[in-house]
Amino acid sequence: MNGHSRISSSDPYMRSNEDSDNCMGCKGRETLHYLCEQIPGDALLYSMFKINPEPIKCPLSGSYTFTYNRGHGECRSPVSNMEMCTEDSRLLLSFQACFDVPGTESTVEELTCLAWWKDGNSRYLVGLVSHHHATSNEERFRCFVYEKLSGSDAEYKLAQSGDATCNGLESAEVGSRIMTLKKAPLMDRCDFPVWFKGPRFWHALMGSAHYVFDASDGSLHIKKPNGHTVARSLCEQINKQTASEMMAVVHHTMGCKSGFMCVMFYRRDTHVAELQMGTPTVRLEDACTTENFDVHRTPFVTLLANNSETQLCPMEGQYMMKGSLTPTSSISRHKRNHNNKARSHRHWDVVGYRNQESVIGTSGSTSAAASLGGLIGGAYMGLEAKRRSYLPRARRTAVDTKNDTAFAVYREHEEETLRSRRETAGGCNINHASNRQLLIGCNEESTIEVKPKCKTDDEELYTCHGHWQENQTTYIIAKHAFSQHGVCISYVPTDGNHIQVYVGDTCHRPNMMQSATHKSIPANVTTNGKCGEVNGSIRLRSTGWAYSGILSLLLIRCVLR
Repeated sequence: MNGHSRISSSDPYMRSNEDSDNCMGCKGRETLHYLCEQIPGDALLYSMFKINPEPIKCPLSGSYTFTYNRGHGECRSPVSNMEMCTEDSRLLLSFQACFDVPGTESTVEELTCLAWWKDGNSRYLVGLVSHHHATSNEERFRCFVYEKLSGSDAEYKLAQSGDATCNGLESAEVGSRIMTLKKAPLMDRCDFPVWFKGPRFWHALMGSAHYVFDASDGSLHIKKPNGHTVARSLCEQINKQTASEMMAVVHHTMGCKSGFMCVMFYRRDTHVAELQMGTPTVRLEDACTTENFDVHRTPFVTLLANNSETQLCPMEGQYMMKGSLTPTSSISRHKRNHNNKARSHRHWDVVGYRNQESVIGTSGSTSAAASLGGLIGGAYMGLEAKRRSYLPRARRTAVDTKNDTAFAVYREHEEETLRSRRETAGGCNINHASNRQLLIGCNEESTIEVKPKCKTDDEELYTCHGHWQENQTTYIIAKHAFSQHGVCISYVPTDGNHIQVYVGDTCHRPNMMQSATHKSIPANVTTNGKCGEVNGSIRLRSTGWAYSGILSLLLIRCVLR
């Protein structure tokens, strides 16, 4: 029994041993066993429900149809139904109104299971009932007793309490509302594609959602990384199917809301799939209409199978790239980490620099102004450091504390200026908008590398896991070697040897809807030759030197003769 207690009491016999000892004039001590024996069998039971308990898996699972009786007759037609929500701790009960039975109404209630136990042939269930009439815990907490029926087409008989107690629920035949449950008839459902069911586990490229095929009932579950089920789908009808594509209508449940949805399945590679999911509708025949599913506008969800193997990267060669292969969300995360590292590095740089200034200032050698490119600031820093070296330790600490912020800001500014000048002089700019070398399948057949121009810049490395071509565009699904996040790299040829590259956690398609958090970022790429190929101008110059050398040797030989 979880989160629920039943206590019996019959005064004046309930008394603790401690009370007996402290009671003036009490003779002897009664044992707890004796005191409990004094409680009569018909003593009143008190029900206590724990506030905010942890839900449990409901003992009644699956889909049922049911009739119900509230004391004015049984509502048989139209039949009511009960379904599981995406969480196995919640049930959705849809009550229908019968025009010939007073007290019936069309309403929907959610039941969250909190505790259950068995007492003889009866089983008890405690839960929270949510509906538009319930406004307090007294109206939400309810107790149920149910019995499995034998020799009948009905599966269960279930009685519900009229208040937040289990009082009066002696059997499933007596209660404020009696329900007779039957298993819903099994539908002749369709099946998801074999190539999609095979891996069983799929995940969105950035790992934000997992798509799991459940072989027990043929359903597709969409889960969060923590394992929480967000939605569940069952195949209802196949509209068209080929070896690599399938359009189907699924019964889609999200939370306790369900409907019919049109879904397109695309097989892109052995371990790569894409889905298009439409808008849920009430009627199956409306799911794939243009209003609810537009194949030219509905966004794609790109999936990668778990434990997918690396594959050969297409478009092998070396390129020059202006931009980044890291998706927007990863860039922002990278910047935050980089800034955190930079702040900690700046702290140590400031400390080391002050020590260096003391030496420079004392020895009279070249001032800090020359090394940092700032005469006035450097002289001030050197003098300030020298002045502090003669202060008592307590005074020196106080001055350090007071000026640390100013020194840090100054140091950061001078460091940026120096780095900018050094990189400009050497033709190096570490931002992602600069030209960088892109190597596909050069060092390893299954890797994509982005070589920075500056040693201080980060090198990007990806492994290829699948690719396909569509409308003259090449799509590559790759994983970032460090974070293991997936990206879709789309290569779109433009004019000459130029290529437009789009990178994101979804594949870029023109005129296709994209959410604000899943936009692809563009990068410009220029073909630079095959792997290992030397630049053409350098090769031509070397050839010219070779010809010059040969001609010189021939002339010398002619002169000697």
